[in-house]
Amino acid sequence: MVKVIHLADDGTEMATIEVDDFTIEVIYAGIAEMLREAASNERGAASLGELPREARQRREKILHRIRDEAS
Repeated sequence: MVKVIHLADDGTEMATIEVDDFTIEVIYAGIAEMLREAASNERGAASLGELPREARQRREKILHRIRDEAS
């Protein structure tokens, strides 16, 4: 688990989020996938490996957010 804290210039806490390990792994995988796509200029399906159905759905939800924010 990672805790990210946004501080104001005076050091007061403005916002905090906690990100679990799975989400971090998916974000890094999503960024790597976007870089590969940009380098090859082709869209391809990412390998999902042996993830359970619930993890694949969660992964797709996170990747969808990443892609929406990148657009």
